[in-house]
Amino acid sequence: MTVSSRCICTAIDAKALAKIIEGPAGGATYIDSHPWIVARELLDEVTAGAERLPLIFATGNPIVFSHWAFVATIDVRELHHGFWETRCEIGALKPVNPIWESIDSIVLAPSAEQLHREHVEPVHTHRQMLDEQHIWPYAVCETPAFVTDA
Repeated sequence: MTVSSRCICTAIDAKALAKIIEGPAGGATYIDSHPWIVARELLDEVTAGAERLPLIFATGNPIVFSHWAFVATIDVRELHHGFWETRCEIGALKPVNPIWESIDSIVLAPSAEQLHREHVEPVHTHRQMLDEQHIWPYAVCETPAFVTDA
């Protein structure tokens, strides 16, 4: 399977990331209290196209990218009215190379309309860099070059 052109980026507490890193080498579960409904839809779309969806973690103060993994499943449940749990099953974590650690080294994914316009009209490509306000609870971004199938 190939890597999707889009990925998910999220902020994670350093202790939670350490727990994932110290866990089983083959994969882990990331749990969030926000409903990752669009992320689950993206995973379904990517999987249907025989692609893999990367999840990139940022942590620290200042926040920087630390690790990434491919998403196996995203399960969203409403525990009771207004309270949610999202469980992301991920593969083995890989460290992010220090040259890609900066939060603004990744760009937000453009809309379908923007991509279509860039394709059919003589307009310049316009992208917005990721920042701390857009990463919580997660951001849909263009997959950076450091994410590979290897």
